[in-house]
Amino acid sequence: MRFILPLIALAAAAPLAAETVTLRVAYGDVDVTTAEGRAAIEARIDAKLRQACKLDGTARYTFGRTVVDEKCVADARVAALAEVERVAAAEARAGRAVAAN
Repeated sequence: MRFILPLIALAAAAPLAAETVTLRVAYGDVDVTTAEGRAAIEARIDAKLRQACKLDGTARYTFGRTVVDEKCVADARVAALAEVERVAAAEARAGRAVAAN
């Protein structure tokens, strides 16, 4: 199972230009209704967001370090966690429906 996270990354060089990136995060092997599963999926989301929110063409004072747009990560993380909540609620409802039958 996978869900898709829409991500809007703002480029540092052109603040008016926005780029939409779609990320896929697999969660078929994780039970998102448990605390351990939630921590695992959040770690996967954070790793994907850090990759997607890298800034290209950053300032000359970065000395070859990768610069991550923290606002991009924070904004996308809010949207991603809302999607995780939706998936967890759907799985919890499906589990109760199966147990009731």
